[in-house]
Amino acid sequence: MPAIIIIVGVATMFVFVVCLPPSHHYIESSKVNTFEELVRGTKGVNALNKHLVSKYFSFTVKDLVTFWLYTRNQSQSGYELVPGDPGTLMSSDFNESKPTKIIIHGWLGNSKSLQSICSNLKFEYFKLGNYNVICIDWTWLALDLAYFTARYRCKKIGNYVAELVLMLTKHTSQDTDDIHIIGFSMGAHIAGYAGKRLNGQIHRITDPAKPLFNIKSLNKRLNKNDAKFVDIIHTTSWVLGQHNPIGNIDFYPNGGNTEQPGCEYNNYVHGEVCSHHKAFQLYARSIRSKDEFVSIKCDGWTKFEESKCNDNPDDYTYLGEYANSSLSGSYYLSVF
Repeated sequence: MPAIIIIVGVATMFVFVVCLPPSHHYIESSKVNTFEELVRGTKGVNALNKHLVSKYFSFTVKDLVTFWLYTRNQSQSGYELVPGDPGTLMSSDFNESKPTKIIIHGWLGNSKSLQSICSNLKFEYFKLGNYNVICIDWTWLALDLAYFTARYRCKKIGNYVAELVLMLTKHTSQDTDDIHIIGFSMGAHIAGYAGKRLNGQIHRITDPAKPLFNIKSLNKRLNKNDAKFVDIIHTTSWVLGQHNPIGNIDFYPNGGNTEQPGCEYNNYVHGEVCSHHKAFQLYARSIRSKDEFVSIKCDGWTKFEESKCNDNPDDYTYLGEYANSSLSGSYYLSVF
């Protein structure tokens, strides 16, 4: 069944500001410095033109969400796949004998920049071996669009992702067990909706966003029933990331707290965003550095620091790519 990894967590409390996407400028969430930039994602709406306003209000998911297939031999320029159009799959470089990784960026993100989750992960996978890497680009709905509005697009996008998975399993020999979906930030919840649409048959999901997803209703947020295995990487504890355990395994590198190593905290928003982005950066590192991410099951960060965790062989696993899907609980590690 498809595997979903979701690494999520972006947003702020000021979620009721609604802005439309400007014609050419956007701010990646890793570069924002104020709450206004984080929430609104724009300096104003004067850059809008009538064409984009019309396009936004009349959009369909099929118009604004694209799927790009990359392979080891074609790692720079991708093939566009269109759910419901198997011809795009048949004419691509898709190799049904190789594992498939589906990667979903988050709010204010994209799939093209060198800093994106797509770029980070695809090159690590291609160093490791031959994979089909499919990057989902929902830039038009993610950039410079109020978080409040973008959050309510997730279900439609997730259902569209499920259509892609169904096309892969119907028109190739791949089974959902060969397919792994990896999401960051709001992309995690998109993956969760894909998992719901596929009746929980996806294999794996990792780490959701907190604002507007920190609710009890399981059908409106990522939960461990959305896949056969849900593993979460928690790297923020303030606003952006979900800190409470909600997966089969919840990883807490450095306690899962904001102020992850390498992040500066002279600016609150920048520090929080930097820590949040550590989730997919650590995951990317785990692909090539398995032993760097040994984690132990424990009752909390304080007990971990005091070496009071149960030291049984069955209480260890790895954060990231090599997590043991037969285990469950909260796992801690120190990482730099």
